[in-house]
Amino acid sequence: MPKLTDKEIRAWIKSGERFEGKADGNGLYLRFREIDRIPSWRFRYKLAGKSRTMNLGTYADLSLANLNIW
Repeated sequence: MPKLTDKEIRAWIKSGERFEGKADGNGLYLRFREIDRIPSWRFRYKLAGKSRTMNLGTYADLSLANLNIW
């Protein structure tokens, strides 16, 4: 079940709040650091026992609803 909502994310963007990662669950998280112009989606997973991170795209390009169909 998703932990983040579009309303919550839009409020963070509007307020200018920055963060390294806000988790949505199952490895999916949103990152919006000081150096980022726009929030981006990332996915954490393990492969052969090693932690990996995959960039999925920006919040503007990928809706939360589309990402949660995985």
